[in-house]
Amino acid sequence: MTNHRIYLGLGSNVERERHIEIALTMLEEHLENIRCSPVYESISLDGDHPPFYNLVMSATTDLNIRELVVWIKGIEHLHGRRSGMQRLITLDIDLLLFDGLTGDIEGVQLPRAEILTRSFVLYPLQLLAPKLHLPECKISLAELWLKLKPGPELMPVRYPFGIPPFQLVGSTLPAGQSKSIRLPANQLAS
Repeated sequence: MTNHRIYLGLGSNVERERHIEIALTMLEEHLENIRCSPVYESISLDGDHPPFYNLVMSATTDLNIRELVVWIKGIEHLHGRRSGMQRLITLDIDLLLFDGLTGDIEGVQLPRAEILTRSFVLYPLQLLAPKLHLPECKISLAELWLKLKPGPELMPVRYPFGIPPFQLVGSTLPAGQSKSIRLPANQLAS
C-alpha cells in the first residue's frame, strides 16, 4: 500500500459552514494524517456571487489519482455540485498537488494552476507547507506568496462551526498583519 501526499482546496458559497464541515468529515474515509489550514472568506472572483469560505488541507491516501478524483467529485455531487459554471457552489474540492506529479495526469492538470493565481489557494497552502517547492520551481511556497500575493482579499473566519478535530495550522496571521489580508483589487484573477 502506497501513501501519497496530497493537497486539496475546499470551497463553498452556499450554506458554507455546513458543506465544509460535512465534506471534511466525509474526506476522513480515505485520507489520513489530515492537516487543515484556517478557513478564509473571500469575495467571488467576479464579485457578483455570494462570498466563499475556503481552506486547504494536506493528507495522505492510498488511493491512486484516478480513484481520488472520482471519489472527491462524488462528494461534490452528493453536495449538489454540478459540472459547468455555477453562481452558487455548494462544494468545490480541487486536487492541488499529488506527490510531485506534473502535467496532465488522468485528466487532471498538476500542480493546479490556481495555486499561483488565487490567494484563497496559495495563502493557506503556504501555511501548511511553507518550505514546499512546486515541481520545477526554485522558490518555496512561502516565498511565492510574498512575491505574488494574488487576489482576492481574504478574511479569516473563526470556527463557530464544528470543524472535525484535525490538526489545524496557521491559526493566527503573521505578526503585524491586519485582520484581513489586503490585496490589490487589480490583482483579481479572471
